[in-house]
Amino acid sequence: MHYRKLGNTDITVSEIGFGGWAIGGASDAGGTPIGWGRTSDEESLAAIRRARELGVTFFDTADSYGFGRSESLLGIVLSRRRKEVVIATKAGVARSSDGRVRKDFSREHISHAVDGSLKRLRTDYIDLYQLHNPTLDELRRDDIHEAMDRLQEAGKIRYWGVSITTPDEGLEIVRRGWGYALQVLYNVLNQAPAQELFPLAKEKGYGIIARVPLASGLLSGKFRPDSTFAKDDIRQNFLTPKRLEEVLPRVDEAKSLIGGTARSLAEGALRFILANDAVSTTIPGARNVRQVEMNASADEVRIPQEIVDKLRARLGDYNFYQRHGIKI
Repeated sequence: MHYRKLGNTDITVSEIGFGGWAIGGASDAGGTPIGWGRTSDEESLAAIRRARELGVTFFDTADSYGFGRSESLLGIVLSRRRKEVVIATKAGVARSSDGRVRKDFSREHISHAVDGSLKRLRTDYIDLYQLHNPTLDELRRDDIHEAMDRLQEAGKIRYWGVSITTPDEGLEIVRRGWGYALQVLYNVLNQAPAQELFPLAKEKGYGIIARVPLASGLLSGKFRPDSTFAKDDIRQNFLTPKRLEEVLPRVDEAKSLIGGTARSLAEGALRFILANDAVSTTIPGARNVRQVEMNASADEVRIPQEIVDKLRARLGDYNFYQRHGIKI
Protein backbone atom coordinates (compact mmCIF):
# COMPACT_ATOMS: atom_id res chain seq x y z
CA MET A 1 0.00 0.00 0.00
CA HIS A 2 1.18 3.50 -0.82
CA TYR A 3 0.52 6.54 1.34
CA ARG A 4 0.04 10.28 0.90
CA LYS A 5 -0.22 13.37 3.08
CA LEU A 6 -3.68 14.73 3.79
CA GLY A 7 -3.05 18.20 2.43
CA ASN A 8 -0.92 20.34 4.72
CA THR A 9 -1.89 18.44 7.87
CA ASP A 10 0.49 16.09 9.67
CA ILE A 11 -1.78 13.15 8.81
CA THR A 12 -0.62 10.42 6.42
CA VAL A 13 -3.31 8.28 4.77
CA SER A 14 -3.41 5.18 2.59
CA GLU A 15 -4.13 5.91 -1.08
CA ILE A 16 -6.97 3.41 -0.94
CA GLY A 17 -9.18 4.05 2.07
CA PHE A 18 -12.27 2.32 3.43
CA GLY A 19 -15.67 3.89 2.87
CA GLY A 20 -17.97 2.96 5.74
CA TRP A 21 -21.38 3.81 4.30
CA ALA A 22 -22.27 0.31 3.09
CA ILE A 23 -21.53 -1.43 6.40
CA GLY A 24 -24.14 0.79 8.02
CA GLY A 25 -26.67 -1.57 6.47
CA ALA A 26 -30.28 -0.80 5.64
CA SER A 27 -31.63 2.49 6.96
CA ASP A 28 -34.27 4.96 5.90
CA ALA A 29 -35.44 8.51 6.35
CA GLY A 30 -39.20 8.58 6.67
CA GLY A 31 -39.47 5.50 4.48
CA THR A 32 -36.93 6.57 1.84
CA PRO A 33 -33.82 4.34 1.79
CA ILE A 34 -30.56 6.08 2.68
CA GLY A 35 -28.41 2.97 3.05
CA TRP A 36 -27.08 0.26 0.76
CA GLY A 37 -29.27 -2.59 1.90
CA ARG A 38 -28.99 -5.36 4.46
CA THR A 39 -25.54 -6.42 5.61
CA SER A 40 -23.97 -8.94 7.94
CA ASP A 41 -22.08 -7.48 10.90
CA GLU A 42 -19.82 -10.53 10.89
CA GLU A 43 -18.88 -9.93 7.26
CA SER A 44 -18.43 -6.22 7.89
CA LEU A 45 -16.05 -6.84 10.78
CA ALA A 46 -14.07 -9.30 8.67
CA ALA A 47 -13.88 -6.69 5.90
CA ILE A 48 -12.49 -4.06 8.27
CA ARG A 49 -9.90 -6.49 9.62
CA ARG A 50 -8.85 -7.47 6.11
CA ALA A 51 -8.49 -3.83 5.13
CA ARG A 52 -6.04 -3.35 7.99
CA GLU A 53 -4.08 -6.45 6.94
CA LEU A 54 -3.74 -4.99 3.45
CA GLY A 55 -2.34 -1.71 4.73
CA VAL A 56 -5.46 0.46 4.65
CA THR A 57 -5.11 3.16 7.30
CA PHE A 58 -7.85 5.64 6.37
CA PHE A 59 -11.38 4.79 7.45
CA ASP A 60 -14.28 7.14 6.69
CA THR A 61 -17.76 6.96 8.14
CA ALA A 62 -20.60 9.18 9.43
CA ASP A 63 -22.93 9.12 12.41
CA SER A 64 -25.84 8.78 9.96
CA TYR A 65 -24.52 5.59 8.30
CA GLY A 66 -26.89 3.09 9.83
CA PHE A 67 -27.44 5.77 12.50
CA GLY A 68 -24.33 4.74 14.40
CA ARG A 69 -23.96 1.16 13.20
CA SER A 70 -21.03 1.87 10.86
CA GLU A 71 -19.15 3.80 13.54
CA SER A 72 -19.75 1.05 16.09
CA LEU A 73 -18.39 -1.66 13.80
CA LEU A 74 -15.30 0.37 13.00
CA GLY A 75 -14.79 1.02 16.70
CA ILE A 76 -14.76 -2.68 17.52
CA VAL A 77 -11.82 -3.33 15.20
CA LEU A 78 -9.90 -0.07 15.05
CA SER A 79 -9.82 0.74 18.77
CA ARG A 80 -7.39 -2.11 19.37
CA ARG A 81 -4.56 -0.39 17.50
CA ARG A 82 -5.88 3.15 17.43
CA LYS A 83 -2.66 5.03 16.71
CA GLU A 84 -2.05 3.01 13.52
CA VAL A 85 -5.18 4.29 11.77
CA VAL A 86 -6.82 7.53 10.72
CA ILE A 87 -10.52 7.80 11.49
CA ALA A 88 -12.76 10.32 9.76
CA THR A 89 -16.44 10.72 10.53
CA LYS A 90 -19.16 13.26 9.82
CA ALA A 91 -21.92 15.15 11.59
CA GLY A 92 -24.89 17.29 10.67
CA VAL A 93 -27.76 14.82 10.29
CA ALA A 94 -30.33 14.67 13.10
CA ARG A 95 -32.99 11.98 13.40
CA SER A 96 -36.36 12.60 15.01
CA SER A 97 -38.41 10.07 16.98
CA ASP A 98 -40.64 9.37 13.97
CA GLY A 99 -37.64 8.34 11.84
CA ARG A 100 -37.40 11.49 9.79
CA VAL A 101 -34.04 13.15 9.31
CA ARG A 102 -33.01 16.77 8.94
CA LYS A 103 -29.80 18.70 8.67
CA ASP A 104 -28.59 20.30 11.89
CA PHE A 105 -25.29 22.15 12.03
CA SER A 106 -25.98 24.06 15.21
CA ARG A 107 -23.21 24.29 17.79
CA GLU A 108 -25.39 22.37 20.23
CA HIS A 109 -25.98 19.48 17.83
CA ILE A 110 -22.35 19.22 16.74
CA SER A 111 -21.15 19.24 20.35
CA HIS A 112 -23.59 16.46 21.21
CA ALA A 113 -22.90 14.48 18.03
CA VAL A 114 -19.14 14.33 18.50
CA ASP A 115 -19.53 12.73 21.92
CA GLY A 116 -21.78 10.06 20.44
CA SER A 117 -19.28 9.35 17.68
CA LEU A 118 -16.38 9.13 20.13
CA LYS A 119 -18.30 6.61 22.22
CA ARG A 120 -19.27 4.42 19.26
CA LEU A 121 -15.77 4.58 17.76
CA ARG A 122 -14.27 3.70 21.16
CA THR A 123 -11.73 6.49 20.98
CA ASP A 124 -11.01 9.77 22.71
CA TYR A 125 -10.23 11.70 19.52
CA ILE A 126 -11.28 11.83 15.88
CA ASP A 127 -8.59 12.53 13.31
CA LEU A 128 -10.87 14.30 10.82
CA TYR A 129 -14.34 15.53 11.76
CA GLN A 130 -16.39 16.56 8.73
CA LEU A 131 -19.55 18.58 8.26
CA HIS A 132 -21.89 16.34 6.28
CA ASN A 133 -22.95 18.14 3.10
CA PRO A 134 -23.97 21.54 4.49
CA THR A 135 -25.18 24.32 2.22
CA LEU A 136 -23.02 27.39 1.77
CA ASP A 137 -25.55 29.42 3.76
CA GLU A 138 -25.12 27.01 6.66
CA LEU A 139 -21.34 27.16 6.34
CA ARG A 140 -21.35 30.94 6.52
CA ARG A 141 -22.71 30.86 10.08
CA ASP A 142 -20.13 31.79 12.68
CA ASP A 143 -21.40 29.29 15.23
CA ILE A 144 -20.37 26.36 13.02
CA HIS A 145 -16.76 27.51 12.91
CA GLU A 146 -16.79 28.25 16.62
CA ALA A 147 -18.06 24.74 17.32
CA MET A 148 -15.33 23.08 15.25
CA ASP A 149 -12.62 25.30 16.72
CA ARG A 150 -13.75 24.44 20.25
CA LEU A 151 -13.68 20.71 19.51
CA GLN A 152 -10.15 21.10 18.19
CA GLU A 153 -9.07 23.06 21.25
CA ALA A 154 -10.61 20.42 23.51
CA GLY A 155 -8.63 17.67 21.76
CA LYS A 156 -11.75 15.81 20.65
CA ILE A 157 -10.81 16.28 16.99
CA ARG A 158 -7.45 16.82 15.32
CA TYR A 159 -8.69 18.52 12.15
CA TRP A 160 -12.01 19.34 10.54
CA GLY A 161 -13.26 19.37 7.00
CA VAL A 162 -16.38 19.47 4.84
CA SER A 163 -18.08 16.89 2.68
CA ILE A 164 -19.48 18.77 -0.31
CA THR A 165 -21.93 18.10 -3.14
CA THR A 166 -20.71 20.54 -5.82
CA PRO A 167 -17.33 21.97 -6.86
CA ASP A 168 -18.64 25.53 -6.40
CA GLU A 169 -19.16 24.83 -2.70
CA GLY A 170 -15.59 23.62 -2.47
CA LEU A 171 -14.23 26.70 -4.22
CA GLU A 172 -15.82 29.03 -1.67
CA ILE A 173 -14.64 26.87 1.24
CA VAL A 174 -11.06 26.91 0.00
CA ARG A 175 -11.10 30.63 -0.79
CA ARG A 176 -12.37 31.40 2.70
CA GLY A 177 -9.94 29.02 4.35
CA TRP A 178 -12.55 26.93 6.16
CA GLY A 179 -11.24 23.64 7.54
CA TYR A 180 -8.40 21.49 6.31
CA ALA A 181 -9.90 18.90 3.96
CA LEU A 182 -12.70 18.39 1.46
CA GLN A 183 -14.58 15.22 0.69
CA VAL A 184 -15.58 15.43 -2.96
CA LEU A 185 -17.68 13.32 -5.32
CA TYR A 186 -15.09 12.51 -8.00
CA ASN A 187 -14.83 9.62 -10.43
CA VAL A 188 -14.41 8.82 -14.13
CA LEU A 189 -18.05 9.72 -14.77
CA ASN A 190 -18.01 12.90 -12.65
CA GLN A 191 -14.76 14.78 -13.24
CA ALA A 192 -15.93 18.38 -12.69
CA PRO A 193 -13.98 18.89 -9.42
CA ALA A 194 -10.68 18.44 -11.26
CA GLN A 195 -11.24 21.48 -13.45
CA GLU A 196 -11.00 24.37 -10.96
CA LEU A 197 -11.38 23.02 -7.45
CA PHE A 198 -8.49 20.56 -7.32
CA PRO A 199 -5.80 22.98 -8.55
CA LEU A 200 -6.90 25.63 -6.03
CA ALA A 201 -7.22 23.11 -3.19
CA LYS A 202 -3.73 21.81 -3.89
CA GLU A 203 -2.34 25.35 -3.97
CA LYS A 204 -3.97 26.15 -0.61
CA GLY A 205 -2.92 22.87 1.01
CA TYR A 206 -6.30 21.17 1.38
CA GLY A 207 -6.55 17.42 1.61
CA ILE A 208 -8.88 15.89 -0.97
CA ILE A 209 -10.86 12.74 -0.22
CA ALA A 210 -12.48 11.33 -3.36
CA ARG A 211 -15.82 9.74 -2.52
CA VAL A 212 -18.15 7.62 -4.67
CA PRO A 213 -15.07 6.55 -6.68
CA LEU A 214 -16.85 3.68 -8.44
CA ALA A 215 -19.90 5.81 -9.23
CA SER A 216 -22.30 3.93 -6.96
CA GLY A 217 -21.21 0.64 -8.53
CA LEU A 218 -21.56 1.76 -12.15
CA LEU A 219 -17.79 1.43 -12.61
CA SER A 220 -17.85 -2.13 -11.36
CA GLY A 221 -19.10 -2.96 -14.85
CA LYS A 222 -21.85 -5.27 -13.59
CA PHE A 223 -24.96 -3.21 -14.39
CA ARG A 224 -27.29 -3.49 -17.38
CA PRO A 225 -30.14 -1.23 -18.53
CA ASP A 226 -32.63 -3.57 -16.83
CA SER A 227 -30.73 -3.78 -13.53
CA THR A 228 -32.88 -3.18 -10.46
CA PHE A 229 -32.14 -2.53 -6.81
CA ALA A 230 -33.63 -3.77 -3.57
CA LYS A 231 -36.20 -1.61 -1.84
CA ASP A 232 -33.71 -0.81 0.94
CA ASP A 233 -30.92 0.22 -1.47
CA ILE A 234 -30.48 3.99 -1.90
CA ARG A 235 -29.57 3.51 -5.57
CA GLN A 236 -33.19 2.82 -6.44
CA ASN A 237 -33.71 6.55 -5.80
CA PHE A 238 -31.45 7.73 -8.62
CA LEU A 239 -30.24 4.87 -10.86
CA THR A 240 -33.47 4.64 -12.81
CA PRO A 241 -33.77 2.57 -16.01
CA LYS A 242 -33.70 5.76 -18.09
CA ARG A 243 -30.51 6.98 -16.43
CA LEU A 244 -28.89 3.56 -16.70
CA GLU A 245 -29.65 3.53 -20.40
CA GLU A 246 -27.95 6.92 -20.70
CA VAL A 247 -24.87 6.27 -18.57
CA LEU A 248 -23.95 2.68 -19.46
CA PRO A 249 -22.51 3.57 -22.90
CA ARG A 250 -20.10 5.90 -21.04
CA VAL A 251 -19.20 3.04 -18.72
CA ASP A 252 -18.47 0.88 -21.77
CA GLU A 253 -16.32 3.66 -23.21
CA ALA A 254 -14.31 3.89 -19.99
CA LYS A 255 -13.85 0.13 -19.98
CA SER A 256 -12.65 0.19 -23.58
CA LEU A 257 -10.16 2.98 -22.91
CA ILE A 258 -8.74 1.32 -19.79
CA GLY A 259 -8.51 -1.98 -21.63
CA GLY A 260 -5.73 -4.25 -20.44
CA THR A 261 -3.89 -1.55 -18.47
CA ALA A 262 -5.73 -2.74 -15.33
CA ARG A 263 -7.14 -6.10 -14.31
CA SER A 264 -10.66 -4.72 -14.12
CA LEU A 265 -12.67 -1.60 -14.86
CA ALA A 266 -12.91 -0.89 -11.13
CA GLU A 267 -9.13 -1.06 -10.69
CA GLY A 268 -8.61 1.30 -13.58
CA ALA A 269 -11.27 3.68 -12.26
CA LEU A 270 -9.57 3.89 -8.87
CA ARG A 271 -6.16 4.43 -10.46
CA PHE A 272 -7.62 7.21 -12.61
CA ILE A 273 -8.63 9.07 -9.45
CA LEU A 274 -5.21 8.64 -7.85
CA ALA A 275 -3.48 9.85 -11.02
CA ASN A 276 -4.52 13.34 -9.91
CA ASP A 277 -1.90 14.44 -7.39
CA ALA A 278 -4.35 16.78 -5.67
CA VAL A 279 -6.14 13.70 -4.31
CA SER A 280 -4.95 12.42 -0.93
CA THR A 281 -7.05 9.26 -0.78
CA THR A 282 -10.14 7.64 -2.23
CA ILE A 283 -12.75 5.72 -0.24
CA PRO A 284 -14.47 2.90 -2.12
CA GLY A 285 -17.09 1.18 -0.02
CA ALA A 286 -16.91 -2.48 0.92
CA ARG A 287 -19.22 -4.80 2.81
CA ASN A 288 -17.16 -8.01 2.63
CA VAL A 289 -13.59 -9.29 2.37
CA ARG A 290 -13.75 -9.88 -1.39
CA GLN A 291 -14.68 -6.27 -2.07
CA VAL A 292 -11.91 -5.00 0.23
CA GLU A 293 -9.36 -7.13 -1.60
CA MET A 294 -10.57 -5.93 -4.99
CA ASN A 295 -10.35 -2.30 -3.89
CA ALA A 296 -6.91 -2.66 -2.31
CA SER A 297 -5.55 -4.40 -5.40
CA ALA A 298 -5.79 -1.09 -7.26
CA ASP A 299 -2.78 0.06 -5.27
CA GLU A 300 -0.68 -2.51 -7.13
CA VAL A 301 -1.29 -1.14 -10.63
CA ARG A 302 -0.69 2.06 -12.55
CA ILE A 303 -2.38 3.10 -15.76
CA PRO A 304 -0.41 5.01 -18.40
CA GLN A 305 -0.75 8.80 -18.47
CA GLU A 306 -1.92 8.46 -22.05
CA ILE A 307 -4.98 6.52 -20.85
CA VAL A 308 -5.63 9.03 -18.07
CA ASP A 309 -5.53 11.83 -20.63
CA LYS A 310 -7.97 9.99 -22.91
CA LEU A 311 -10.41 9.39 -20.05
CA ARG A 312 -10.27 13.08 -19.23
CA ALA A 313 -10.72 14.13 -22.85
CA ARG A 314 -13.54 11.73 -23.67
CA LEU A 315 -15.52 11.76 -20.41
CA GLY A 316 -14.38 14.91 -18.61
CA ASP A 317 -17.46 16.95 -19.52
CA TYR A 318 -20.07 14.28 -18.80
CA ASN A 319 -20.51 14.73 -15.01
CA PHE A 320 -23.30 12.21 -14.42
CA TYR A 321 -24.18 13.25 -10.86
CA GLN A 322 -24.22 16.98 -11.48
CA ARG A 323 -26.04 16.56 -14.79
CA HIS A 324 -28.95 14.95 -12.99
CA GLY A 325 -28.73 16.88 -9.72
CA ILE A 326 -27.98 13.71 -7.77
CA LYS A 327 -26.91 14.54 -4.23
CA ILE A 328 -25.60 11.67 -2.12
